[in-house]
Amino acid sequence: MIKRKIFWWLLMALLLVIVVWAASNNQGYVLIVRPPYRLQFSFNFLLMLIVLSFLLLHYFLRFVHFLRFLPANRRNKQEAQRLKASNDWLLEGMHALAEGDFESAETAITNAHDLIQNADHEKLLAALALEKNKQGFLFK
Repeated sequence: MIKRKIFWWLLMALLLVIVVWAASNNQGYVLIVRPPYRLQFSFNFLLMLIVLSFLLLHYFLRFVHFLRFLPANRRNKQEAQRLKASNDWLLEGMHALAEGDFESAETAITNAHDLIQNADHEKLLAALALEKNKQGFLFK
Protein backbone atom coordinates (compact mmCIF):
# COMPACT_ATOMS: atom_id res chain seq x y z
CA MET A 1 0.00 0.00 0.00
CA ILE A 2 2.73 2.44 0.95
CA LYS A 3 4.81 1.42 -2.09
CA ARG A 4 1.85 2.19 -4.34
CA LYS A 5 1.42 5.65 -2.78
CA ILE A 6 5.14 6.39 -3.13
CA PHE A 7 4.99 5.24 -6.76
CA TRP A 8 2.06 7.57 -7.54
CA TRP A 9 3.69 10.53 -5.76
CA LEU A 10 6.91 9.99 -7.71
CA LEU A 11 4.96 9.63 -10.96
CA MET A 12 3.07 12.89 -10.31
CA ALA A 13 6.32 14.69 -9.42
CA LEU A 14 7.92 13.42 -12.65
CA LEU A 15 4.87 14.51 -14.65
CA LEU A 16 5.04 17.96 -13.06
CA VAL A 17 8.73 18.30 -13.94
CA ILE A 18 8.02 17.29 -17.57
CA VAL A 19 5.13 19.77 -17.85
CA VAL A 20 7.21 22.61 -16.39
CA TRP A 21 10.13 21.78 -18.69
CA ALA A 22 7.85 21.64 -21.77
CA ALA A 23 6.17 24.92 -20.82
CA SER A 24 9.49 26.70 -20.26
CA ASN A 25 10.75 25.72 -23.73
CA ASN A 26 7.56 26.81 -25.50
CA GLN A 27 7.80 30.17 -27.28
CA GLY A 28 4.50 29.90 -29.18
CA TYR A 29 1.56 32.28 -29.00
CA VAL A 30 -2.08 32.32 -29.98
CA LEU A 31 -3.61 35.12 -32.03
CA ILE A 32 -7.39 35.54 -32.10
CA VAL A 33 -8.63 38.13 -34.59
CA ARG A 34 -12.21 39.36 -34.42
CA PRO A 35 -12.48 42.76 -36.10
CA PRO A 36 -11.98 45.29 -34.56
CA TYR A 37 -10.26 43.29 -31.76
CA ARG A 38 -7.02 41.30 -31.69
CA LEU A 39 -6.13 39.04 -28.81
CA GLN A 40 -2.60 37.71 -28.52
CA PHE A 41 -1.38 35.61 -25.62
CA SER A 42 1.06 32.78 -25.03
CA PHE A 43 0.26 29.18 -25.81
CA ASN A 44 1.06 28.24 -22.20
CA PHE A 45 -1.59 30.69 -21.01
CA LEU A 46 -4.13 29.10 -23.38
CA LEU A 47 -3.29 25.65 -22.01
CA MET A 48 -3.71 26.93 -18.45
CA LEU A 49 -7.09 28.45 -19.38
CA ILE A 50 -8.25 25.15 -20.86
CA VAL A 51 -7.18 23.17 -17.80
CA LEU A 52 -8.71 25.70 -15.38
CA SER A 53 -11.98 25.84 -17.33
CA PHE A 54 -12.17 22.03 -17.27
CA LEU A 55 -11.58 21.99 -13.50
CA LEU A 56 -14.12 24.78 -12.98
CA LEU A 57 -16.74 22.91 -15.00
CA HIS A 58 -15.97 19.65 -13.18
CA TYR A 59 -16.34 21.13 -9.69
CA PHE A 60 -19.40 23.13 -10.70
CA LEU A 61 -21.10 19.93 -11.88
CA ARG A 62 -20.09 18.14 -8.67
CA PHE A 63 -21.60 21.01 -6.68
CA VAL A 64 -24.85 20.80 -8.68
CA HIS A 65 -24.91 17.03 -8.07
CA PHE A 66 -24.40 17.63 -4.34
CA LEU A 67 -27.25 20.18 -4.25
CA ARG A 68 -29.51 17.88 -6.23
CA PHE A 69 -29.20 15.03 -3.73
CA LEU A 70 -29.08 17.19 -0.59
CA PRO A 71 -32.74 16.61 0.46
CA ALA A 72 -32.41 12.82 0.07
CA ASN A 73 -29.13 12.79 2.00
CA ARG A 74 -30.72 14.81 4.78
CA ARG A 75 -33.69 12.43 4.97
CA ASN A 76 -31.33 9.45 5.09
CA LYS A 77 -29.32 11.05 7.88
CA GLN A 78 -32.46 11.80 9.92
CA GLU A 79 -33.67 8.24 9.39
CA ALA A 80 -30.31 6.88 10.55
CA GLN A 81 -30.39 9.10 13.64
CA ARG A 82 -33.93 7.96 14.45
CA LEU A 83 -32.92 4.31 14.02
CA LYS A 84 -29.91 4.81 16.30
CA ALA A 85 -32.05 6.49 18.96
CA SER A 86 -34.59 3.66 18.73
CA ASN A 87 -31.83 1.07 19.11
CA ASP A 88 -30.48 2.95 22.14
CA TRP A 89 -33.92 2.93 23.76
CA LEU A 90 -34.32 -0.75 22.96
CA LEU A 91 -30.93 -1.54 24.47
CA GLU A 92 -31.85 0.42 27.59
CA GLY A 93 -35.11 -1.55 27.77
CA MET A 94 -33.22 -4.83 27.50
CA HIS A 95 -30.90 -3.78 30.34
CA ALA A 96 -33.89 -2.84 32.49
CA LEU A 97 -35.55 -6.14 31.64
CA ALA A 98 -32.41 -8.05 32.63
CA GLU A 99 -32.44 -6.22 35.96
CA GLY A 100 -36.10 -7.11 36.47
CA ASP A 101 -37.42 -3.54 36.21
CA PHE A 102 -40.48 -4.13 34.04
CA GLU A 103 -41.83 -0.56 34.17
CA SER A 104 -38.58 1.00 32.95
CA ALA A 105 -38.29 -1.68 30.28
CA GLU A 106 -41.83 -1.03 29.11
CA THR A 107 -41.21 2.74 29.00
CA ALA A 108 -37.97 2.33 27.06
CA ILE A 109 -39.50 -0.09 24.55
CA THR A 110 -42.51 2.21 24.11
CA ASN A 111 -40.10 5.07 23.34
CA ALA A 112 -38.26 2.83 20.84
CA HIS A 113 -41.58 1.89 19.24
CA ASP A 114 -42.58 5.56 18.97
CA LEU A 115 -39.41 6.25 16.96
CA ILE A 116 -39.50 3.19 14.71
CA GLN A 117 -42.76 1.24 14.41
CA ASN A 118 -41.85 -2.42 14.44
CA ALA A 119 -43.96 -5.53 14.94
CA ASP A 120 -41.27 -7.03 17.16
CA HIS A 121 -41.58 -4.08 19.52
CA GLU A 122 -45.31 -4.73 19.78
CA LYS A 123 -44.70 -8.42 20.54
CA LEU A 124 -42.16 -7.46 23.18
CA LEU A 125 -44.58 -4.98 24.75
CA ALA A 126 -47.29 -7.65 24.83
CA ALA A 127 -44.89 -10.13 26.44
CA LEU A 128 -43.86 -7.49 28.98
CA ALA A 129 -47.48 -6.75 29.84
CA LEU A 130 -48.15 -10.46 30.27
CA GLU A 131 -45.08 -10.89 32.47
CA LYS A 132 -46.04 -7.81 34.48
CA ASN A 133 -49.51 -9.27 35.05
CA LYS A 134 -47.95 -12.57 36.13
CA GLN A 135 -45.68 -10.74 38.58
CA GLY A 136 -48.64 -8.75 39.90
CA PHE A 137 -50.70 -11.93 40.28
CA LEU A 138 -47.89 -13.72 42.13
CA PHE A 139 -47.27 -10.92 44.63
CA LYS A 140 -50.92 -10.07 45.45
